[in-house]
Amino acid sequence: MDQHEFERWEIALVEMRIEKNEAVLDPESSPLPAAAVAGFEGLNYYFPESELRFKAPLVRDAGADTVMLAKGKGGEVPYVRRGHVTFRHGGRNHRLTVFGPVGEGNPGDARLWLPFSDATNGGETYPGGRYLDLEVDADGFVDLDFNYAYNPYCDYDDRWDCTLPPPENTLSFAVEAGEKRFGADH
Repeated sequence: MDQHEFERWEIALVEMRIEKNEAVLDPESSPLPAAAVAGFEGLNYYFPESELRFKAPLVRDAGADTVMLAKGKGGEVPYVRRGHVTFRHGGRNHRLTVFGPVGEGNPGDARLWLPFSDATNGGETYPGGRYLDLEVDADGFVDLDFNYAYNPYCDYDDRWDCTLPPPENTLSFAVEAGEKRFGADH
């Protein structure tokens, strides 16, 4: 990425973070408990890391099967396995499964979701893993940008029951990008 592209990427990332902080402040839609909204000072993020952004093809698996993913408080929820992405980091190839919702009338790639776990979980990031939302471009690629990784609502308030990443989506390295654990030091 050249300097101009880097600046555009960094500005878009900062704008997304500002918009998310503003949304969390809205008491009508905030995932925070009402008492925490008044004292909210902003979500915690890692410094942007362009090295944790990858362009990867979405490889379609043979048949989009429905799988059951575990919920944090027990139980399971169905998702459709849409395929997988592979990227290279730290001298190794890593593969992650991409999911979509069941039903809801969403065709194919309308909503793609990648839940993942990594070595930061339980320390700097939410113990139950983090999420990425993905879009497929016209050439079949996704922008796998871990700087956009976000916490499930369970990190903000225990009234939520969030879906956990499947074991197959556990990365062996620390993804020091994206959103940090709520309430952690800035």
